[in-house]
Amino acid sequence: MEGKMNILLSVTAFFGILLTAISPAQAIPISTTADFSGGILTVTGLGNSLGLQQTNTCSGCAAGSVSGHVLFDESLIPASGTGTVNIALASVTGASNDSIFHIVVGSEPLGFEFGDHNVLGGPSIQFNNGVFNGFFLVEDFVANGKSYELSMQGSTWNIHWLKDNSSSDLVASGYVTVGAAGLTNQASLYPSLPELPASTVPEPTTLALFGLGLWGIVMTRRQTAKR
Repeated sequence: MEGKMNILLSVTAFFGILLTAISPAQAIPISTTADFSGGILTVTGLGNSLGLQQTNTCSGCAAGSVSGHVLFDESLIPASGTGTVNIALASVTGASNDSIFHIVVGSEPLGFEFGDHNVLGGPSIQFNNGVFNGFFLVEDFVANGKSYELSMQGSTWNIHWLKDNSSSDLVASGYVTVGAAGLTNQASLYPSLPELPASTVPEPTTLALFGLGLWGIVMTRRQTAKR
């Protein structure tokens, strides 16, 4: 009977310590990287001066393309039936701003990324009933001495020339490919252990399991000493 008790205590100690080692690893956030693309539908004369052309008349050329990259926490994707939800993109340890969010509309320098100045809203990734539905971003920028505003609302985007405080002209408009095929080349980004905050506080469950393991070891030693 005493031998069985020692075995039970040893097993308790082993699994307590093993679970303690596993639990922190499960708590590490996992981010997902993905590429996305789109197209340009409308371009005015001013848009041509920005290096933009309609995708259907500029197939394969930079001026008619829309492409980008995004990094987001996949665990935050809402369930189906939750409607349209914007999830704000956030800094990730070890990830550069252009890897968190970067979009190029037409040819450079019309590139926008996470951390830009003059951002009025976003950037956020948008889901509709749990399915990728585009982005939310409003950002002012200056090109060729004129002020413009890029606005992305879900699957559509447009660029306006800000003529003054009360009027604006459409420069270009287009879309981002959404749905199940909207996010391509998806991959998980696992932060390395040294990049975790040094002040990370163990979860209550982890502390309990660690205590259980230590208790098992102590009791095993006591039983051994009595013999």
